[in-house]
Amino acid sequence: MSNTTRLTGEAIMRIRCKRTDALVGYLYQWNNGDLQPAWINEAMINVRYEPMAGAA
Repeated sequence: MSNTTRLTGEAIMRIRCKRTDALVGYLYQWNNGDLQPAWINEAMINVRYEPMAGAA
């Protein structure tokens, strides 16, 4: 975790359930480099990460 203040964040990955392939959240990258998941409902363990369309 960075000591720099988080000012802006961008969704860089979709978080999908491995079992159902349902969208369960997004992974955000903050301006200071921190990564943070944002869950749609509750946090899950058995997930996979999928790059956002247009992400390099």
